[in-house]
Amino acid sequence: MGNQREYIPSGGFSQYLYKDESPRVTINGVTGKMISMITDPTGTHAGLPTYANTSDIYFKKGTDGSASQAKVYIDRKTVLDFDWNHDHQNSDGRVFHKGTVHVQTYRVNPDGSLTRLSKKARFMNNHEMKKYGPIIKYFNPSVKFR
Repeated sequence: MGNQREYIPSGGFSQYLYKDESPRVTINGVTGKMISMITDPTGTHAGLPTYANTSDIYFKKGTDGSASQAKVYIDRKTVLDFDWNHDHQNSDGRVFHKGTVHVQTYRVNPDGSLTRLSKKARFMNNHEMKKYGPIIKYFNPSVKFR
């Protein structure tokens, strides 16, 4: 669990920046766990890593102890960001209220880095709710999908 500088494409990281906050679970074929940044033991200020090691989805621990954000990884790289811990507004004025998941996708830049498309958020689609909904609810039972 780390970022681009520590990422080793063949597996693992040169330095691990995150620690486990929960056991790893698999629900509906999706493996995930709650983590926090080692340099931020409370896990309340740091985000989630750009690259995964052994999970399909990582969750950020919120101040209440339940998950407040999640990132989905394919081939160890971030592809989706599920947020629900704040109100979010797109550049077109569309608003997503705290407690309801909004999805942000990522674009791969020519240099291989990733850019989160923050101003183009959307609700979870039916496929995402079916695939990721059960594990999201496991880590935060009060979250809403639409």
